[in-house]
Amino acid sequence: MGFRFPRIKSTVGDLRRLRAIVTILFEEGFSFLVDELRLRYLVSCHSRFLHFLKSGTCLGCRLVGRPAPDVLPEVRLRRTLERLGPTFIKLGQLLSVRPDIIPAEYVRELAKLQDSGPVLAPGVAEKIVERELGMPIENLFGSFDVHPLASASMSQVHRATLRDGRAVAVKVRRPNIEKVVRDDIHILVYLAQLMERHMPDSRRFRPVQVVRDFADWTLKEIDLEIEGVHMDMFRDGLGRMPEVVIPQVHWEYVSSSVLVSDLVEGLKVDDLSELDAAGVDRRELAIIGLHVGLHQFLVDGFFHAEPHSGNLTVLPAHGRSDDEDYRPLRLGIYDFGLVGRLPDRFRFGLISCFVSFVERDQESYVRHVLDMAETEDGADLRSFESEVRAALAGVTHRSGRRKSMASTFYRVVVAGAKFDVVFPADLVLLAKAFMTVENVSLNLWPEIDLEKEMKPFLSEVVREELDPHRLVSDLKTSAFDSLYRLRQLPSETRTLFERLGRGEIGVKMNLQEIRELKEEFDRQNDVRLLALLAVALLVASAVILRIDDEIRTLGLPFGQIGLAVGAFVVIWLVRLIRRRP
Repeated sequence: MGFRFPRIKSTVGDLRRLRAIVTILFEEGFSFLVDELRLRYLVSCHSRFLHFLKSGTCLGCRLVGRPAPDVLPEVRLRRTLERLGPTFIKLGQLLSVRPDIIPAEYVRELAKLQDSGPVLAPGVAEKIVERELGMPIENLFGSFDVHPLASASMSQVHRATLRDGRAVAVKVRRPNIEKVVRDDIHILVYLAQLMERHMPDSRRFRPVQVVRDFADWTLKEIDLEIEGVHMDMFRDGLGRMPEVVIPQVHWEYVSSSVLVSDLVEGLKVDDLSELDAAGVDRRELAIIGLHVGLHQFLVDGFFHAEPHSGNLTVLPAHGRSDDEDYRPLRLGIYDFGLVGRLPDRFRFGLISCFVSFVERDQESYVRHVLDMAETEDGADLRSFESEVRAALAGVTHRSGRRKSMASTFYRVVVAGAKFDVVFPADLVLLAKAFMTVENVSLNLWPEIDLEKEMKPFLSEVVREELDPHRLVSDLKTSAFDSLYRLRQLPSETRTLFERLGRGEIGVKMNLQEIRELKEEFDRQNDVRLLALLAVALLVASAVILRIDDEIRTLGLPFGQIGLAVGAFVVIWLVRLIRRRP
């Protein structure tokens, strides 16, 4: 599902929401941002007056929204996002897994954002299910618990049973939430465009692209039919692992607003005392979690972007290993709204990086990392390479407990932004998800040797990638692709020369840059006109005063009025010059 990126609509609804957003930013102490974006005129008079009283400034001073000195800026940002509602909470959660964009202290604080929401009014969820699936609730389910299992900002989940008695989870999207999200994204695009225009230093972090990624992920997340597709893809990819449970989707009960899947209930993966009481082998569980993550990252290239304890459940082993109804220790996974994808190029690069890590080959590691990055104009590659080697130094030379593969890769990806070395958003998501997988495993079994447990899995992945049958298959695919391109070359070349002959080939120009140049030319013309007007007024007024200071209009000396107007124009001119981008 895509999203178009128009300018802010000239409608009352959008402008009211924009004014509310800007006012909340101002009230929470981000007046500097409001000023940088040239949006102070949208701040309500009430908020300005309250901040005037709180700031303790004297009369005549500029009204500013000054934050309380004891509140950290990252805390104020989290509080601001909470006040702005579900779309901005989701944005904060996305930023918390983008350490390449925001500092570490902000990552930690935004990770505290809770995706919770008020319970829908009685009967609302049932009406949505009936409308979407076209049947009365009693004809769809044997039972339906009106009290939700969980209530989030975008949806809530109910326990139910199918007519055949199977327990299922019914996920229901909140009414009108798609419109709320789309309207807020529309405004976020506008704010991101202003940021890139008026805050040049922000361009290295690509605000508009960040919003574009956020829009893509969030609009997919609120489409429950897409989440169902994700669940089936994970079942296909992880189906060969008997120690993993992915809920089965019941497609006859699915729409964009309703998702019905098997109910998977177990123990909390971070409740160690509960796991011990149930006789769970925590070391085995830690290894299972590690292998499940590696399989997603290195084999499937399709991964759960939020593999934290809240989205995992533990199903203890059941029965004896020689019993017919025996069930091994299993890890259940759910909530597949936010997922990441790695094309084969990046998946191969990731495998190569990890092999270089294990073999302590710094040069190879640096080379493969750079192959996966996009370098901006002016990127400081030499400093970035030094940063990568510094991250690897402890791995190569330090004795005792070694740095983990995940934390090293995470540090490298985060460091890229400082040197204008940009990594794809999905690769950054993977780095954060890999760190989360490692942390869950370490919490379960602190003594686990992560690298030792990863090596056999990594060796198996490399062996499969180098399997002759697979290589032959890949070679055939590449050969057919190359042959197709060669066959297309003559016709494409002929078309190119025909277009050149007709003069249809021109220079591609950036419309945004042209628009900014036009605005700058218009501003300079305004400056020239005002300068001429100011000079004319001042000279004419001085001449009038020199000739006859008794000439009056409305009872006031005409020359003095001209001087006052001229002075006002000069002040206006100075302000216009100072607004230069």
